Amino acid sequence: MPGPDGSRPAEPVGVPARLTVWQAVRQSWLIHPDWTVADYLAWLDDEAYDTGTLTGDPAEVVGRWLAEHRRTAPLSRPADDARVYVVAGGDMVAVFDNPDSAGIQHAVMEAAGLDAEVHALSTTEWERAAYLVRAANPGLVISDTRPGHGGDPS
Repeated sequence: MPGPDGSRPAEPVGVPARLTVWQAVRQSWLIHPDWTVADYLAWLDDEAYDTGTLTGDPAEVVGRWLAEHRRTAPLSRPADDARVYVVAGGDMVAVFDNPDSAGIQHAVMEAAGLDAEVHALSTTEWERAAYLVRAANPGLVISDTRPGHGGDPS
């Protein structure tokens, strides 16, 4: 602002508007496209968003938003760099091509008292890791649910 002693910074007026829950999920999805519904709900809670204001079950609402984002968003990585979602806990590893399915498996494993983790990897990264995991842990059950991968434990 110009003044008698030259220019000086203007005084801030108010605060920027807070994003709506939908806007926050959309913006966060651009940064974290591999997060599950549970990840977004935990993040919204950490950021003090009130998911109770959503019409319906927050997990279902956020799940619908994410499905629409995934359906309509342009891919930022080549289509041949498919992602897999690996859920590991106890003596079991499950592999999915869908982050929401991995999130459900994670919740089931946690409910069973297992300290489970979800990892998003490229298909190539998973194939390399699977070879090492099988070699180091021959008794480990790996269930690959992706189409064309048998679906049988290995």
